[in-house]
Amino acid sequence: MRRGAAAVVLAVALLLFASLANAELAERGNLFVKFDGGIAPMALPRTERAPISVRVDGTVRVLSGERPPALRHISIAINRGGVIDTRGLPTCRRSQIEPATSQQALEACRSALVGEGRYVGALALPEQDRFPLQGGVLAFNAVVDGQRAILAHVYGGDPVPNSRIIVFHIHQAHSGTFGTTLSAALPVRLNRSGYLKKISLELRRTFVYRGQKHSYLSAACSAPAGFTSATFPFSKVSMAFADGRKLSSVLIRTCKVQK
Repeated sequence: MRRGAAAVVLAVALLLFASLANAELAERGNLFVKFDGGIAPMALPRTERAPISVRVDGTVRVLSGERPPALRHISIAINRGGVIDTRGLPTCRRSQIEPATSQQALEACRSALVGEGRYVGALALPEQDRFPLQGGVLAFNAVVDGQRAILAHVYGGDPVPNSRIIVFHIHQAHSGTFGTTLSAALPVRLNRSGYLKKISLELRRTFVYRGQKHSYLSAACSAPAGFTSATFPFSKVSMAFADGRKLSSVLIRTCKVQK
C-alpha cells in the first residue's frame, strides 16, 4: 500500500473510533481491532485487596467492507496486582451446559457464575446474504484438565438457536507485569461460517466460604506513599485470526487510593 493511501486508511479508522476516547486501536493492514476495558471500582485501598470487577471487550472491523477473518485465539492478561480467588467457589462441568440456552445454563450452574458478556457477529453462508448474530455470554468457574478455567457459554437465538462453549484456561506467571492470563483457542468448527464483530466480558463475583467473604477478583491501588493515585498497565488483550494476523494492545488505566 502506498504511503498516502495508508495514511488515509489510518485516518478513516481513527475517525471511526474517535468517540471511544479510552479505547486502544490496533491494526494490521485493513484489519482493525478496538480494545477497551477497565476495573470497578476505581477507588481501592492502598495495601489491602478489595473486591473488583474486570471488563474487557474487543470490536473487529475491516475497512474495505469485506468479511473479517475468523477469530482463532483470544487471550486476556491481567496485571499481577489483580488476584483470582476460587477457594470454595462451586464449579460447572461442560456436560451441564452443552447444549443449553442461557436460561438452562443458569439453572444448571448459577452457583458457579463468575461473569457475563455479549457478542455480535454475522453468519455468511455461500451464495446467501449475511445474517446478523448476537447473544449473551455466561462465564462459569470450572476445572479443566486439573487446572482452573472458565467455561464461556455463548448462546444466541437469532436467526436460529445456537449454543457454543469456549474454554478459557487460566495460567499464572511467576514474574512480569501480568500475573494471570486467560487464553482460549476457538476451533474451526465454532465459527466455520461466521465471524466476530464484537465481544465483551465482565468478570465479577462475591461469595461466602467458611463464614468469610471472598471475591473472584480483588486488587489494591498500590500508589507510592504520598500519592493518591497510580497509573498502571491494567491488561494486555490479544486476538489471533485465521489468516495469521495477530493484534494486541496494552490497556493503561488509573486507580485512586480509597480515603
